[in-house]
Amino acid sequence: MARQTGQTTSQLKAAPKNAVFIWVSGATQYPRDLARKLGREDLKIVGPDWLTSDRWRGLELSDIILDHALTLKGREWEAYDHAKTRIRP
Repeated sequence: MARQTGQTTSQLKAAPKNAVFIWVSGATQYPRDLARKLGREDLKIVGPDWLTSDRWRGLELSDIILDHALTLKGREWEAYDHAKTRIRP
């Protein structure tokens, strides 16, 4: 089945410089390749476990973008809310 184009591409294009983009799974090769194709190698592409493993702690972030197809669950939402406190204008 071919991948659709649209929402993820738009999200990657619109993301602030050096933002963290959270993909739907830990298999991040596709969104990394897409970001490279779009000239967005500044983005950090991660899986949802980036949130729950606290890899955001101590960082200053420009933004956190959730892929449109990502559904966070319980602890992930809590970690996302905490990680958002690391966003600096």
